Amino acid sequence: MNHDAAPVTQATHPSAADEPAPGSSRRAILAAAAELFAERGYDQVTIRDIAARADLSPAMVMKCGGSKRELFLRSAKITPPPLPDVPRSELGARLVEELLTRSDRGAIEPLARSLNLRLSAPDPDSVHQQFTAGYLEPLAERLGGDADAHIRAELVVAALTGLAATTRIFHTPAAGAAPEEVIRRYGRAIQHLIDQ
Repeated sequence: MNHDAAPVTQATHPSAADEPAPGSSRRAILAAAAELFAERGYDQVTIRDIAARADLSPAMVMKCGGSKRELFLRSAKITPPPLPDVPRSELGARLVEELLTRSDRGAIEPLARSLNLRLSAPDPDSVHQQFTAGYLEPLAERLGGDADAHIRAELVVAALTGLAATTRIFHTPAAGAAPEEVIRRYGRAIQHLIDQ
């Protein structure tokens, strides 16, 4: 018997215990898809990208998650933060402050995400419906719920979306303005839209 020879081992095949559970794979796929669609938009994301982010094979992504379009429709969600619990007279400044705070922290900005998702969506109406239900309807309700409140809510959200886009894309206002000054000035403009 030759003791110097390497021991013979049997080839191992992955067992079911080695493969991720379908539920955990599905969660990883949906999380990866949501992140990538928000970062890059629908057209710039592939199944391979989602697989790489989820640490799974493209075949597993297709098996557990479905097509790219199906993944978009299931994962691309707009989740706005709740409206601040402040008196209506302070709402404009607080909305601006919260937006700038998210930007400073590098946190997800739902308004900027909404733009990206809407511009690249295979089903733009689904994104529009989420945006309306998440942003416009709660703010309109807070402002009185009538037709005029809906117009004011649309104008407020449009102005905040502009600020969200410029802070995320162009990194402005960065011309030396202190955040407190931006909150004071832009908050006053938002408050005007709320009140008028």
